[in-house]
Amino acid sequence: MDVLKPLLAAIAGGVVTAILSLLVARAKSRPDIRGWRHLKPSPMHWTGIGLGDGLCLLMVYIRLFVGSSRADAETQMTILTWLIILFGFLTIATAIAMHALQRRSVRWRGTSLSFTRGSVTEQRKFDEVQQVRVNPLGQAVVFFADGSFLRIDPHASGASELLELLEERNARSDNSISPE
Repeated sequence: MDVLKPLLAAIAGGVVTAILSLLVARAKSRPDIRGWRHLKPSPMHWTGIGLGDGLCLLMVYIRLFVGSSRADAETQMTILTWLIILFGFLTIATAIAMHALQRRSVRWRGTSLSFTRGSVTEQRKFDEVQQVRVNPLGQAVVFFADGSFLRIDPHASGASELLELLEERNARSDNSISPE
């Protein structure tokens, strides 16, 4: 069995993943004309959409026009159909996450945080943040003093910068409280 081809494919996949991870980690949000920094879809989001679409199209092409000549062809095509469905759903989930990120329109300037909830734009101060936690889906959830919350996709461009600012501000607030 030729081990070189799968090994090279695994190394190439690892290199691409490492490069994308570095791009996402280093993605800083640049201020706009009025000084606001925005959360935007990252290269990881766009790559997920592009590769997901490409893989789905490739698998659909194989399913419809190539097929299999092996004895277990029916089983292979059934598995391929399920892979098409799985990759399709994951690509759609990525697109929905991108749309939600853009619809929320999270932005910050100084110690002000602004975001859209439904059709209302809310503006909050960093001092109103009670806690930042990570939910089971991997999203950072910012809880405010009045009980409301904001979900932030940690893979968005600028998210790490915003979360660090909130964490730093929250740590300073915690340190200013004297112990009993």
